Amino acid sequence: MKSLLEGNEDPRSVLIAREIGAISDADIINWANRHAAPQSYAEDIDYLWLVRCNSRNATTLGRAHGHLRSLIKRLFPDFSDTSMEASEIAREMFLRRLRTYLKDDVDPFHVCRMVAPIEGRYEFPHWLGDLYSACDWTDEHTTREQAPHLRDAIQRILADNTENLANGGF
Repeated sequence: MKSLLEGNEDPRSVLIAREIGAISDADIINWANRHAAPQSYAEDIDYLWLVRCNSRNATTLGRAHGHLRSLIKRLFPDFSDTSMEASEIAREMFLRRLRTYLKDDVDPFHVCRMVAPIEGRYEFPHWLGDLYSACDWTDEHTTREQAPHLRDAIQRILADNTENLANGGF
């Protein structure tokens, strides 16, 4: 599966992507290894830990999320992962994951696992569309061929979000 992150993302975007289930802890490590950190945190202990982490080591991999959170707490002390700013970041990462689903080999479960964290954290945002219903009965064994309705729902969500942006919404 192609990585959702390109390496140029702000650490807050990486954190929110992880919080909504769009990426894994291994993706955090991969991001850190591709990311060209600005001087403001290039020498930060938590950022350096992420860069030096072996993503094949389960023990260190399990600490990646905590190190990213610590980095953000120091860099952006006023940032809240449930704020309106975070909700907008979540929307952007969510839509990015939906686009990758349409273009790449992302399994339905990787899209559907975002529903519950988004609903819980951002109180059923309208930009989530009808993904909850489209993901009904979807689990880690569901194939793309078994979920053609998911593709239709994703296309509707992307169209609705593009239309709302064009009309000055969000």
